[in-house]
Order: sequence, then C-alpha cells, then structure tokens
Amino acid sequence: MLKKCTVLFVGCLSFAAYGTQAEYTVNVALTPIQEVLQQETDACPLPELRTAPVIQALDRLYRATGYISLWQDQERVDAFQQQLLDLSADGLNPREYIVPAAEDVEPVCAELHYSALYLLALEHLSRGRLDQQKHEPVWQSDSALPPVRVGVAQLGILGLEDMAAAFERARPSFYLYRQLRTAYQQMDADLPDLAPFPDGPLIKPGATDPRLPQLSQRLILTGYFDPDASAGPLDRPLTDPDLLDVQPLTYDEHLQQAVRAFQREHGLQPDAVVGPQTVAALNLSPQERQQLVRINLERLRWLDARRQHHSLISNAAGSNALLFEGDELRWKSRVQSGTADRATPLLDSRINRVTLNPSWTIPPTILREDKLPQIRSNPAYFTERNLMVLDNEGTQLDPASVDWESPRGILLREPPGPNNPLGRMVFRFDNPFAVFLHDTPSQALFARAVRNVSSGCVRVEQADELADYLFHTLDNQQRDRIQKRMDSGKTHEIRVENGPQVLLTYWTAEGTADGRLRFTPDPYGLDAPLIRAYHQATGLQ
Repeated sequence: MLKKCTVLFVGCLSFAAYGTQAEYTVNVALTPIQEVLQQETDACPLPELRTAPVIQALDRLYRATGYISLWQDQERVDAFQQQLLDLSADGLNPREYIVPAAEDVEPVCAELHYSALYLLALEHLSRGRLDQQKHEPVWQSDSALPPVRVGVAQLGILGLEDMAAAFERARPSFYLYRQLRTAYQQMDADLPDLAPFPDGPLIKPGATDPRLPQLSQRLILTGYFDPDASAGPLDRPLTDPDLLDVQPLTYDEHLQQAVRAFQREHGLQPDAVVGPQTVAALNLSPQERQQLVRINLERLRWLDARRQHHSLISNAAGSNALLFEGDELRWKSRVQSGTADRATPLLDSRINRVTLNPSWTIPPTILREDKLPQIRSNPAYFTERNLMVLDNEGTQLDPASVDWESPRGILLREPPGPNNPLGRMVFRFDNPFAVFLHDTPSQALFARAVRNVSSGCVRVEQADELADYLFHTLDNQQRDRIQKRMDSGKTHEIRVENGPQVLLTYWTAEGTADGRLRFTPDPYGLDAPLIRAYHQATGLQ
C-alpha cells in the first residue's frame, strides 16, 4: 500500500515538469516553485517543521537545484521510499511521510507538499517525532552551548545526491540508540498474548507453588529458560512441545537462574524471588514491550539532538552515568537518583566547579519533611549527630534555644567529615533545583538494582575517577595542590574550565551489545503518558 500511494503521487506530478527541459538565463522569469516560495502569503498548505519555518527550509532545498522539480526522478523516489520503509526500525511510522496532496491541489503545491514531508521525515529521525519540551521538558542553563547539528534542509540537499547517506546522517550515531534500534528489529511481534500471571504469595527459591508451570512457560516463550539446560537463550524452537509441556513441581535452581536472568534484564534485584515487581514485568505483553522500546528510541533521539561533543549523561531511571567525548565512552559509574517523591529533574547544564570536603546545608524540603519530625521526637537528636544550627547570618545557635515546633530563620549544616552525606566532593553546575552530583558514604546502596533513593541529587559511586578525569589536564604541581587540599579536611572550591555538559535525563529501555533488550522500572511514571502521546501522534499501536 505504501508503494502504491507513492506511485500515485508521483503520477500526479508527471505532467508538470516545471521547465525541466528549458534553458534559463539570468534574466528568465521565476520558476513556478520559486514564485510560490517567494510569496508572502501561504499559497500552499504544508506540513510544519519544528526546527525551521517550512518555506525557509524548502527555499534552501530548492535553491540547491535551481528551483526545479525534485521528484520527476523515479530512482530518487524509489530511494526515498526505501528509506521511509527503514524508519519502521526506528519506531517511526513510514505512512506519516507518504500523504498525497488533495486531488484538486495545484501541481506545484503537490510538489512542495511532498518535499515538506521529505524534510519532516529527516527532522523526526534526527530530532524526535514529538517536541520534548511539551512532554518531558528539560530545564536548560544559559551556560549550555547549543549542540552542532546539520540542519534539516542541508540533510535534504545531501539526500538529493545520496538518499541513504542523508538518512544515515540524520539517524543518531549514539551507540545506545543504535543498540536499542537493533534490539527493536529483533523483537518477536508474533509472540502470543498470555493470560495474566496471577498475583499471590512470594515465590521463593525451593518453594512449591501452583503458578510454577505458568512461570516456566512464560520464561520459555520469552527465551530465558530451557528446562533441559541452564538459563540462557534457547537453542530450539519456542513452540517445542517438550518445552511447553514442562510442569515443574518445585522452584529448582535452573528455573531460579532463568528468573534471575529475567530480573536482571528488567532492572530488578536478581534474587529469584517472584514478587509484585517481577509479576508486573512478566505481565508486559509483546505489544507493551514494543511500545516501551518505541518511546525510548524517541527519548534517545531527543538526547542525541541535545548532547554536545563533551557530555556527562545520567539516567535517573537506570541510575547510571556515562561520560562521552563524541561517541567515545570515557567514564561510567553507577549512581543513586531521586525517589519518586523527590525526582531528579531533567536538565541541561555544565560542570563549572568541584567542592572538596563539602559541608552540607540541609535543603528546606528535607529540613521540613525529614529532619523536623526526627528532632521533635528525639530530645537527644543533636547530641547524637554532628550538626550545627545557624541563623540566616551564619551565626551558630544553641539547639536548645530554638522552638522546634515553629522554627524560623534557621539552617542546619553538617560540617565536612567521613559521614557527611555529600562525601568528599561535589560536582556543581548551574540549576534552580539545588541538585548536583556528589560522592556519598552510602556505598552499600550501589549494590541495589533499583537505586532511586536520593532526595533529587545524583550520588556517584566512582566520584574519585570523575574528579581525576576533570583534573587530568592540570600539571603535576596543580594536582598535588588539589590533593593536599583534599587531605586537609577543609572545604575548597576548584574551578573547572570548559567542563562537560551535564544531562540529567531518563530512559527505561536499552539494547545490549548482543541484541537483547534490558528494561528498567519507571520510577517517575513517565512511560504511560509518553506512550499515549507518541502513539496518538504516529498512529502506531
């Protein structure tokens, strides 16, 4: 059907070559296309672009070819059609870009309509189908430099010579995008929808449970379990009757291994305990998994369009951080991100300084919601903790002199030390949320699969390595001076020149190097609204 629509549209253009056989001089009249593009009023109804006025982008496109028709060349039309079909692997809907103009429209408007859809396809592939700021808005610092990206019109011009190269240039080169795209292509859309896996008591290793046959069959059908081998990809058809007829009586080690593999690929603690989160992941239908991958391809398009050459990217859903120079990964770390109630915000900024041996001034929300209830319930609160009470001028107060039922104009501050919640260093960047990346004494929490435990800041496991990276351009004398300041135990600020961009962002599905999918929980509940918006816009189900 897609090819038929394309051929019909090209047919409606075939009688209007717009002077392609004519010879022009510098004094020749404007071509029909040029006349329409230079009119001040909108002579033709055209799809809009987000990144540039569509008439402006079309004028630049047609200027490169002398304002003659672009779609009389059937080879070019066929190449465009093939690239549209390939957009299915990006989670986009090719039919959005093959919309024939109305039958009664002027041929020149039909031509421009087709070209506008061509540019729209390139824009959606390179910048995202939706406007991120309308769905998952990002706060951007004035210090954040605009990323260098090839304009949509320039991509269109490239495509006139080499359509495949233009679409490949538009497609994000970011390896996270490429791996997720590959995994999406390998998803089996024909897997059957199974009856919901029932709720019930926890299924623990060694237990017996009437749901074990259903558990076994689900893991077989999703490729995690072969009862005749250890957990891992199956080497025989999923519909093999010998597999599907398995009726496990106890929750044995082989089935536990399969559950652990499933839990790891769904961002859950791989403890082989089948509880509510594991049941929810088991009950994701094939269609729901496809929807999740599509919206995360969209998020990665947004991310790639925003990221600069030198960027530190922290994913609040997966609680990990990656630092890139171009497409080269230079540093990575597990992190702890904000809880659902105190979410890590989405932002785009730039590291500009590092605080060594920081003190911690307790933010107002934490003071009000966490600390005051503890202080009121525990008379010995301040004798058990290394906390200072300060007024707004920074003068230290006696805690006993404060009315803790209605405190006014006070601050709580914890001085530097081994138990300070900020650890030994803080990586700071401009933002209105009072969040930053920092070290932490809560190292044990990094062993958790789900690490949404902070009050909004990003706690970094490999903080020392990040500091080494930021200071690697300094000479030995400067680095020795920083180390002495660190060893002093006193607070020092170190300016960072040309620090990396910081992107605090969010995605819930990744592709692995071997083509499998890895999901994470959706701690902030952002998936469902984006799925609705994305599929309303694209028509995909």
